[in-house]
Amino acid sequence: MDEIDLGVASFDRLSGVLRRVSGEESALRPQSARLLAELARTPGTARSKGDLMDAIWGDVSVEEGSLTQCVADIRRALGADGRGILQTLPRFGYRLNAPGSAEPVPDPEPSADPPPLDDAPIRFATSADGVRLAWTANGTGPPMLKAPSWISNIELEARSLIFTPFYRWLGERVRLVRFDQRGTSLSDRVRGELSIEDMVEDMRAVADAAGIERFYLFGPSQGVAFSIAFAHRYPDRVLGIIGRGGFGRGWLVTEDEAERPKYAASKALIEAGWNDPNPEYRRFFTARLIPDCGPEIAREFDEMQGRACDAAAILANLDLMVGIDIEEIARQVAAPTLLLHSRGDRSVAVAEGLRLAANMPNAEIVILDDDNHIFLPDTTGFRQATAAIETFLAPGSVSRPAS
Repeated sequence: MDEIDLGVASFDRLSGVLRRVSGEESALRPQSARLLAELARTPGTARSKGDLMDAIWGDVSVEEGSLTQCVADIRRALGADGRGILQTLPRFGYRLNAPGSAEPVPDPEPSADPPPLDDAPIRFATSADGVRLAWTANGTGPPMLKAPSWISNIELEARSLIFTPFYRWLGERVRLVRFDQRGTSLSDRVRGELSIEDMVEDMRAVADAAGIERFYLFGPSQGVAFSIAFAHRYPDRVLGIIGRGGFGRGWLVTEDEAERPKYAASKALIEAGWNDPNPEYRRFFTARLIPDCGPEIAREFDEMQGRACDAAAILANLDLMVGIDIEEIARQVAAPTLLLHSRGDRSVAVAEGLRLAANMPNAEIVILDDDNHIFLPDTTGFRQATAAIETFLAPGSVSRPAS
């Protein structure tokens, strides 16, 4: 049957035209028309995102955003009833609810998508050299500032399968201030080399704009080094440091020849394909950072990396990372520090985390039982990390800011 009845509209699968009962017609884009026809083939049935992407694009590699755009096109054509007819199944996929559909079966993953973080406005701070930095905050409690890391996108992180659960959990304990690193996402694009000095002053500028004087620091990956450098320069402003996957030396400093081919491969992949819509080049970094993730989370992170910055910006970040050397100042930082490191971390060897902890006078380290460099919700490592942070932030464990 070429004509599909959607109740408030009919869809002609041959022409790709959707006709509403009001007489209004919308010609869907070819991919959107194929998606609607595919969903209409199994009305009332839950279809995963991966299944639908395979059905529409086959062997062509596309990002999940392409599917999302098709869904938006169909809903726009359907008008106010669009979301009810083309229903989202959180953390799974979509279902078409058309007249005559079978009674919907329970959602394959009844645990809903994490609701978005607080609908806080995005604001801008200006760093010492005039670079504008986009920042936002969520939660209540003692203030905490997140240091820059590999990538950031404060818009996408608010509705992310990877980041939202952790940032919401933190927001139940602290007021978490996050910002897009210079050169990425909503912050100003910059060209040329990056420095730890840039990162420290960007952190100061955002803290000042957010009105926080004394605060915790949360440092992911190279953000641990930036947090230590900040605490060294501004010791009176730091209540404590929480670091994940941190290191005090990049491979140019360690002169570990085993790391040289990894650096060369990373640089070649970035130069060859970071800016390409095809995510296969960025997937290399996804696999190193969160090897335990499923396909949906992998697609999300592939897309987030591409949307966060271009190849030039990520190359500058990579070159900054491999040249880090903060071990000497780490020995002088007395702030209470909790370091978290995955036993099988494929991006930063756990030995580097242990070495950094040994160099800091007031640090402890917790080894997590997984392989991920980024916290992955619903894993043993995630639960171990949140338990350790809970203890670290408990009243009396670290000096609190004056109320």
